[in-house]
Amino acid sequence: MKRLFLSLVLVMSTLMASAIEIKTPKTKCGPWVVGVTDTEMTIVWISDIRSMGWVEVAPDDGTSFYAEQRPRFYEDFLGRHLVTNVHHIRLTGLTPGTVYRYRIFQQGIDDNRHSPIAGNISASNVYSQKPYQIRTLDSSKSECRFSMINDIHGRDSILVALTKDIKKQAPDFMVFNGDMSNYMGSIEDIERDFLKRSSELWATDVPLVYVRGNHETRGPGFSEFLNLFPTETNTPCFTFRHGPVAFVVLDSGEDKPDNDIEYGGTAAYGPYREKLAEWLSEAIESEEFKSAPVKIALLHIPFSKGEGWYGNNELKRLFLPLLNKAGIDLMLSGHNHRYSLREPMSCDGNEFPILVNSNNDRLDVKATSSEITVDVVDATGKVLHKHTFKVK
Repeated sequence: MKRLFLSLVLVMSTLMASAIEIKTPKTKCGPWVVGVTDTEMTIVWISDIRSMGWVEVAPDDGTSFYAEQRPRFYEDFLGRHLVTNVHHIRLTGLTPGTVYRYRIFQQGIDDNRHSPIAGNISASNVYSQKPYQIRTLDSSKSECRFSMINDIHGRDSILVALTKDIKKQAPDFMVFNGDMSNYMGSIEDIERDFLKRSSELWATDVPLVYVRGNHETRGPGFSEFLNLFPTETNTPCFTFRHGPVAFVVLDSGEDKPDNDIEYGGTAAYGPYREKLAEWLSEAIESEEFKSAPVKIALLHIPFSKGEGWYGNNELKRLFLPLLNKAGIDLMLSGHNHRYSLREPMSCDGNEFPILVNSNNDRLDVKATSSEITVDVVDATGKVLHKHTFKVK
């Protein structure tokens, strides 16, 4: 009798499970690609419902994506494939300077029970469309090419004008140097301000390097920054190498004192910047950084001459001596909404030039082991300024 009862329970459970309708997830935004190195990258996208995501990868070797079973990568945590809306899948074991095709998958999962129930799967289309593709970085290359925009503040028209041809131009990566939104509200606000459009135009196929600006610190969505743009350091600060260039990406924090009424008592950037300076002092001593012929710093708020705002002064006090020690060849910034070039020693001790991009233009940068060239390009494609910086 007991065995019969257990059998009935199992049958009833199976019938109930089959009657549960699990919605098929759709891609709400993305994908975009961050954290690209010689051998790794992270694919990020947002599903409209909680789901389990994974990525299949194939080299761009001319074969059909279906020529063989492709490797699958999941996001795992403590022994489980994560079920979530925001997926960040880390691909590892890749080859430097190699183009990889990739396809994203998502499966609805009802995990609000002892035994989760799986629903239907949706995936990016590789039947009639080309798969997404990304090239890994390569520290052995003789040159590095990238583009940079900043201070878009959710202006869709200028974002489109500056980046609509980025996929065709095929830089090694694209830099957002802060303040892409005016206010980090919900994830939906971030999608609307710049993320969805960037993914539609180029971010599926061109890696993104995101430098946090002071406006990315504002609003309840500030805590989603690393969820949407994860880094290997789990902070907005990190280093990476491509070609002859070692990059250090730094976080500015806010531009006013922590007790300013604008922050409502929630700001603690003073001690935060102190910790970042400790991190920077160690990062510039790494062999990967020290051995690079060229060194470029990316920092949203630039150093200023004389007495700037509080944030400028603190960044100068904490970061400038370390960047001088590191032998930085060029720093790229934004924040001021106008173009300027600050020559060495013009900002009370900077031993390297600081190029500040406006909020309406794009920088196109090429670096070799002997020089860095920068074109400042407006929304019509006109080159406004051309610079050549000799490497130390």
